[in-house]
Amino acid sequence: METTIFGPPGTGKTTTLINIIKKSIQDGMDPTKIAFMSFSRKAATEARDRAAVELGLDIKQMLYFRTLHSLAFTWLGLDTKKVFKGSDYNDLGKLVGLEFRSGRTLNIEDGPLFQIGAGGDKYMSLIQMARVREINLTEQFNDSWDHTLHWQQLKVLNQAYIDYKKAKNKLDFVDMIEKFIVQGTSPKFDMLIIDEAQDLAPLQWKMVKEVLVPNSKKVYYAGDDDQAIYTWMGVNVNSFLEASENKIFLEKSYRVPSVVHDFSQNLIKKVATRQAKDWQPSKKEGSITWHRDILDVDLTSGEWLVLARTNYITNKICNRLREDGYLYWREGIGWSISPNVLNGIEVWIKLCKNQSLSTAELKNFAKLLNPNIITKAGRKSLSSLDHEQTYTLQDIIEKCNLIATHESPWQTVLKVSDQEIAYITSVRRRGERILTGTPRIRISTIHKAKGGEADNVALLLDSTKACVESLDQDSEIRTFYVGATRAKKTLHLIESTALHRFNI
Repeated sequence: METTIFGPPGTGKTTTLINIIKKSIQDGMDPTKIAFMSFSRKAATEARDRAAVELGLDIKQMLYFRTLHSLAFTWLGLDTKKVFKGSDYNDLGKLVGLEFRSGRTLNIEDGPLFQIGAGGDKYMSLIQMARVREINLTEQFNDSWDHTLHWQQLKVLNQAYIDYKKAKNKLDFVDMIEKFIVQGTSPKFDMLIIDEAQDLAPLQWKMVKEVLVPNSKKVYYAGDDDQAIYTWMGVNVNSFLEASENKIFLEKSYRVPSVVHDFSQNLIKKVATRQAKDWQPSKKEGSITWHRDILDVDLTSGEWLVLARTNYITNKICNRLREDGYLYWREGIGWSISPNVLNGIEVWIKLCKNQSLSTAELKNFAKLLNPNIITKAGRKSLSSLDHEQTYTLQDIIEKCNLIATHESPWQTVLKVSDQEIAYITSVRRRGERILTGTPRIRISTIHKAKGGEADNVALLLDSTKACVESLDQDSEIRTFYVGATRAKKTLHLIESTALHRFNI
């Protein structure tokens, strides 16, 4: 039996799935016979952790709460040494004269089958996208909007990639799924849940439909076609819409306030291919406010999620907020102030309050100390303190000849650039706490924020030529729909003065 669960924004899709699992276990189903899979590690891990807490399960019992390609990797008995990694990208780049900037070593549980980047990454993404879409490379190249890429270079890289993997006996995430489909077997499941199913590429759907479903008694596809924002990765929303004839609709959002709900529904109804659905907003009314500039928004208090269409636009936001003295967290990168500097300030504040700290806490702090306030011998003494002891500032002054007092400002104690000092000073002037913890302001592209939420959302309507001129405007509408529906209380729309913009 196959069922599709449609979960509009904030309607508790994950909670619904956990409840289905809970009832099944209560009815006697073996947890090790339940599979909860997604294209992304984030979705699978969240479900696993929630199930462990709410159902009292050991993580070892949830063998199949994982990404699709990690199941393929495990089932096929593959070796991590054979996985294509960062050093392989470097070697391949030397062979073809390209630089791969995002060729980091991905964990087997990571989600994307490939990454979009710059340089050689653009060519590699076309190769991998053709494979997950199950089309030839010529067709993929012709479908590409990036006219800076050259067909001959793409052909050279493709052949070099194939030859390199064969010579080195290496495989990538796409290979894992292809091999899984070819061998045709899988574990036997009493229940199979495919979460975020609207984001599966054709090759992943083939793995699910041809191999996993025939080996499963009950199957649930969970997602929302209105939030299908990965068509650039080869996703076809019709695969989700046609996944099964039995459909369940979640009807109540616990996140989206009524004003934002009405706005988002007027927006999403412009999409040509979608499943009509009727869902209700939360009890909050909420508000929508228009602004001409991000700095016109009062970001001085409250929880904020600032969203933009692309990384290029996100970079500009970060620069603007930094210039205005805001402390923020950027998704995928981290704090706007170096974590080492943040930690150094935190350690110094604790020491000035006469707190005793362990050697481990002081280790990185020692590396940040200004050479003018401690000798090389003193620095060596600080890094080699007894690991079994704790130390106060007075201890460090005496044992390491530190030339500082409780009154010394961190600017003179730590070795930090003038630019960073000016920024941190500006942040402190705003009254922000310069300590690690939950970020008050988060900045992200819409794609990276999918699944997230915040009391207040600032959504920039700036776009790019490629996005505006794309033949797939349904995807653009879905993308901004996802951005708007992250808001729990207020939505702030930032009008664009740029040449290319999203028109609501």
